[in-house]
Amino acid sequence: MINKNLIFLLPILILLLNQVHINAVAQDYVPRNIDIERSPKNILVGSFLGGRSHLKPMLDVATILIERGHNVILLTTGKYEPSSEYPGLKQITLGSKTLTPKNSSNRLNIHKDKDDYRILIHLMRLATETYNVTYEKFKNAAKENDIDLFICDVLASQACIDVGNNLNKPVVGFIASMQMMEPKSYKSDPMFGCNISLENESFFERFRCTLIQPLQIAYAYKPFVRQLNDIRDQMNIKSVSEIVPKVSLALIDTFFGFELPQSTAPNVQEIGPVLSEEYPPLTPELSDFINGHKRVLYVAFGTRFFATIENNTKILQSLIEAINNKIVDGVIWALSETSKDEFNPTLTFTDGTQVQTLPILNNIHPHIHITKFAPQFAVLNHTNTKLFFSHGGAGSTHESLYTGTPMLVLPFGGDQMGNASKLIKSAGIALSINKNALDVKDILNKIDFLLKDEHIKKNSKRMKYLARINSNRKYRAADLIEYMLYSSGLNEYLDDDFLKEWIPAESRMGFIKANNLDVYGVLFIIILALIGIAFKLIKYTSNSLFDRKKSKQA
Repeated sequence: MINKNLIFLLPILILLLNQVHINAVAQDYVPRNIDIERSPKNILVGSFLGGRSHLKPMLDVATILIERGHNVILLTTGKYEPSSEYPGLKQITLGSKTLTPKNSSNRLNIHKDKDDYRILIHLMRLATETYNVTYEKFKNAAKENDIDLFICDVLASQACIDVGNNLNKPVVGFIASMQMMEPKSYKSDPMFGCNISLENESFFERFRCTLIQPLQIAYAYKPFVRQLNDIRDQMNIKSVSEIVPKVSLALIDTFFGFELPQSTAPNVQEIGPVLSEEYPPLTPELSDFINGHKRVLYVAFGTRFFATIENNTKILQSLIEAINNKIVDGVIWALSETSKDEFNPTLTFTDGTQVQTLPILNNIHPHIHITKFAPQFAVLNHTNTKLFFSHGGAGSTHESLYTGTPMLVLPFGGDQMGNASKLIKSAGIALSINKNALDVKDILNKIDFLLKDEHIKKNSKRMKYLARINSNRKYRAADLIEYMLYSSGLNEYLDDDFLKEWIPAESRMGFIKANNLDVYGVLFIIILALIGIAFKLIKYTSNSLFDRKKSKQA
């Protein structure tokens, strides 16, 4: 007989035995150590163009590196002072702003240029004219601060990339355009006069975009490339930044769902959308306005490009008519660098009535709020903001995708045409209008469509999730940069083994060998030879049979 007291103690004994077993098992395992032994390194972030749109994504990654104990120095042009926004950042200036809005010689001529790639030529001209001075400033900053690694804005920053490579330091290229760092034959960009995807284009269009357009663009670039190389020769500088710059790692501020998918090399990484952890809040004035309106349209066109007086006037007229037609009930327009005198003094509506422009720009209209600056992310993130009327810059596009705000895009130049196409075709959350053919009725119809279409709403939700999921990849960017800083062989940067594990073999093999064209060429010759031999055998056999037949007949 089992003692009844033991029956009551049995569950307790089982629990005790399980706990002993768990403790014993736990003691058999060793915890994973994820700590990295870090020593502070010196990093230089460089941008020739400067400005918030170019610098902010780079500095958001740099912030992570600063938090990990590294020293980051910013070398750029212009009036944008990010030091207060990014504590711990040291800034050195390259000089005055590269593209001065009110300086006609530096203002981007976006209305007269037929081909939009000429904007890049304009930037290259500016970079070439100041290359020797810019190069010396980057070199001096690198030597004085014992720089270990360069992070260079790829666009027009040849000096930054050249200094890094000539000092035998790793260079990280940073840009928002995949096609400029990892071009593919089946992709292009409206900036170059072709569609973003050549997948469904005709043979003649693919022929034009693959051969004709690149030759035309190369011909337009040739004088500036030659001039830049002459300057390099005079300064005894090794040329390393050509059409696709030589960088150890290319960080692309984009993400799948927005960017057309393509295969990439390990040293080309999509790390976007790069966004800050915190953004400025709404001002009390903006907060009161946006809380008092349920369907707000936010308008902002950045600081680099500028609409004509005629287009500014048409946009303002369309905003007022959108309110009058109850499509939206409120408008916030951040004019930024656009002044109030860049509008016609009078608006003429479709019913013939006229209204003075200046009172509206001075916020007399109860449902239109005009401001020089608006905390864009805070405006877009408000539930009452239903639509974003934008130029389609990379930063604005990413913030709109992250907040799930549909877009009406007025692209002016540069990457904005390509962004507009991706927003329409890939993301499915936008429509665009043509800067050379603005029409008030067309703007109203597209605003109305974007606010009502169910597919737009569904795609906005989908892209919102994608953007938020991918927004953490800036930490991967920082991880990869640290890997370069701590990887073996750093002091022997010219050694071919440095970072060999992520640089594709094709870069060392050359085009012919990497694509096995020599193998296929030999195979083709062998096939031709076999066909020739077979043809001769057939001819010889047929002649022999003919001769035998002829001799028998004789």
